[in-house]
Amino acid sequence: MRRKGFRRVEALPTPVAARLRWLSEEQEQKDRDLREEIHSAEQKLYNLKDRRGDLLALARRLGDEALTLQDRRGPLYEEVEQYHQRYRDLGRRQAEVRAQRDKARARAEELLSELQRGRERHRESDSRPRPDRLSQEIAQLERRQQTSVMTLKEENALITRIRELRGQLSQAEKAEAVWKMEDQSQQGARDELARARQLADELNGKFEELRGERQKVLDQVKGRLVEIGHLVGEIRARGKARSEALQKADALGLEIRELERSVMGKIQDSRQLNQEARRTLEDHNRAVRGAGHREEEVRHRTAEDNLRTLFQKGKIEL
Repeated sequence: MRRKGFRRVEALPTPVAARLRWLSEEQEQKDRDLREEIHSAEQKLYNLKDRRGDLLALARRLGDEALTLQDRRGPLYEEVEQYHQRYRDLGRRQAEVRAQRDKARARAEELLSELQRGRERHRESDSRPRPDRLSQEIAQLERRQQTSVMTLKEENALITRIRELRGQLSQAEKAEAVWKMEDQSQQGARDELARARQLADELNGKFEELRGERQKVLDQVKGRLVEIGHLVGEIRARGKARSEALQKADALGLEIRELERSVMGKIQDSRQLNQEARRTLEDHNRAVRGAGHREEEVRHRTAEDNLRTLFQKGKIEL
């Protein structure tokens, strides 16, 4: 079976031979081998170009997927930035509440220390004479003076005692007034301490609420960052796969160009072979035609010579 494009002339009519081949057997085999190699190389070229086309299509698809993932990453970054801003705002608010809470706690500690010092002073005052006891003792001594019979010395001693007690009573009443004022101050401190503790508890509750809310925002940030990390990983993977596909396509392109040069060389060899065979055949045909003309000229000259001899010598025996 002859392949498409394979050219061959079986025979040409010439005066010398009945049929001549376009190519010699050796040239024909060489031409057939060249065309077999060209056909095989062309099939390989088709396969290589198909593979290169598939790789380029894969690279385009991977590039489009990477761009799609990149488009998804942008809004996530914006969302993360919003969460970060919310996280920072909550942090500032939390710091303010912490400062207020610590201030309320410090005031409560200060008031508690003040009340403790007041209680210690009250315990110390318990050993001092109280005005009511002194008044009671003075009244008893005065009744005794009025109802009892005493010597002058005993009466003078009783009067001296009454005077001492009255002096102590005056000091005790002044001290009692001071303690009453201090008790009122202590009650105010106790009320303020209760308010400071309540405020500290409220602020601490607010602080814990802000901390929980801030932790939720942080968890959302982490979740988005994990999602972004996955997207970045997928983008990088597709970028790497695209780069590898392009590298393979470039390598196939070099192989295709080398094979195309080889095919063109073989085609040129086949053309040159046929051209050389054609020139050889044409030279042969010209030589054959030249030989035919010379034989005709010989026959023509022979006839003329015979005719000339006949005219000159008479009858010619053949």
